[in-house]
Amino acid sequence: MEMWRAMSRGRVVVAVWVLFGISALAMFGWPGLTGAVSQACHGRSALDVRNHWTAADARDLVAACGAEGRAAYLRLQLLDLAYPLLCGLALLLVSALLVRRLPTRRWRLLLIPALAMTVLDYGENATVWTILSTWPTVGDLPAHLGGAATAAKRVAGLLAHLAVPLLLLAVGFDRLRVRAQTRAGAANPSR
Repeated sequence: MEMWRAMSRGRVVVAVWVLFGISALAMFGWPGLTGAVSQACHGRSALDVRNHWTAADARDLVAACGAEGRAAYLRLQLLDLAYPLLCGLALLLVSALLVRRLPTRRWRLLLIPALAMTVLDYGENATVWTILSTWPTVGDLPAHLGGAATAAKRVAGLLAHLAVPLLLLAVGFDRLRVRAQTRAGAANPSR
C-alpha cells in the first residue's frame, strides 16, 4: 500500500509539472499569449509580465491595445486562471517533497513564497480583469493594487524558485552528513 501511495504521489507531481509546462509554453512560447498581447498592443507588454506598473501604465496599455489587443489580453487572462495555480502547485510539490527529506521542520518556511506568489498572482489577475472590464475608465485604486501585487509576486516568485535549489543543496548536505556519521559509527565499533 505504501508503494502505491508513493507511485501515485509521483504521478501527481509529474502530471502537475507537465500541465505547468504546457501552460507556460502557451503563455510564453513563440508566439505565446503574452507575445500576442504585445503584438496587438503596439509593442507594449502585458501588465502581468512587468516588474511593476502604475495606473498611467495601465491606461497607456489598454488605450494602445484597441479592441483587438483587449481581446488578446482577455485570452491571456483566461489561461492565467490556471497558470498561477499550476506554477505554484509545481513549486510547492517539489519543495514539499524536498522538505520531507530534511530532519528539521524549519525548512517548511520555504513553502511560503510559492503560496504567496500564487495568491498575489490571482490578486494581480483580479485587478487586470477589473481594468479590462471597466475600459475606457481605469480606476487608480485597482491599478495601484495590481502594480503592487505584481511587484510582490515577482519577489515571492524569485524566492519560490530559489527555494528549490536551496532545498536540493540542503538535502544533499544532509545525506552527506548522514553518510559521514554512518561511516564514523562503523569505523568506531566501541560505540
